[in-house]
Amino acid sequence: MPTSEHGELEGPKKSAFSLEYYDSKWELEHMKSLEEDKSVQAWTKNHGIRVPYFDETGKFRTYSPDFLVKKTDGTIEMHEIKGTHLLRLPSTQKRVKAAEEWCKARKIVFRLISKY
Repeated sequence: MPTSEHGELEGPKKSAFSLEYYDSKWELEHMKSLEEDKSVQAWTKNHGIRVPYFDETGKFRTYSPDFLVKKTDGTIEMHEIKGTHLLRLPSTQKRVKAAEEWCKARKIVFRLISKY
């Protein structure tokens, strides 16, 4: 499981921002891979998207997915980074289902990226 490492990536070339904040070592690794991926035109964590969903108790909530990515072919993707140990949690399942539906309605590709 990653440490709760927080920080900032300074000077990303494929982001409109001069720095991007990360919430885990996995997110930092993903940022670096997005920077190196030739099929990625642009990416950010600072997208302002809030996906609405109802939690396991029926309470209305929203959450902010990890990354918004634009590919060189024009495809837009939303990436969510999750540890495999969290995938079975009802809260994770509710968020993922809501994100899939939200993205489908907007013709955005949703990618759940699980890490060990």
